Amino acid sequence: MSIGPSRPLVLEKPAKIDIPQAARYFGARGEPDTATRTLLEKCAVPILAAATPRAVWLEADVDSLLEAGILQGGDVMKHLEGCPQALLLAVTLGPGVDAQIRRAGVGDIAASVASDALGSALAEQAADAAEAELRQWAAREEKYLTGRFSPGYGDWPITVQPKVAAVLDTARRAGICVLNTNLMTPRKSVTAILGLSDHPVKGHLAGCGHCVLRTRCEYRKRGKTCASE
Repeated sequence: MSIGPSRPLVLEKPAKIDIPQAARYFGARGEPDTATRTLLEKCAVPILAAATPRAVWLEADVDSLLEAGILQGGDVMKHLEGCPQALLLAVTLGPGVDAQIRRAGVGDIAASVASDALGSALAEQAADAAEAELRQWAAREEKYLTGRFSPGYGDWPITVQPKVAAVLDTARRAGICVLNTNLMTPRKSVTAILGLSDHPVKGHLAGCGHCVLRTRCEYRKRGKTCASE
């Protein structure tokens, strides 16, 4: 099979944004207070309206992904233990959300930060929905998936992002491009890999010690980890 071909994945827009999750991205500790919730709920309406979720994915041999230079570092390989194949996934909310975040921030820093947090929460919801669709596909194929593991997590470097985008053909199929900084545009986009096997697999989450976000992670500031949320 080697790598590909990439395939579009139809996503329905969520009926609402997960406000408690957005509040965590906003920096709220525990249950958001009334003012924070009111701000988030107000900003959520135009963010949700601006979102146009799209996704693309492919199936590949792990060995082929290694040869292509996509799988770098020990943590992602540990996550894929027992999986001869893997699925690559890219999900985006589209450029409208980026534009709305910029509009919300004109003269209102709080609204800008809230809108950005809402976009992050909605992107995760879209990625969760895409993963659910892939799990249904795997079940029909009588196969099993690990959870998602994204570039930048553990010691899997963010510098693989251009390679991931290239094999998925994200620019043409989902409108996702990778900048020279290895960040994606639209900003509210997610890429990930899921291990694929003919027997149940769980994958392995990397520890905080290797994570590139460890010095600025909001979860660690609250004494938690992203795996516990």
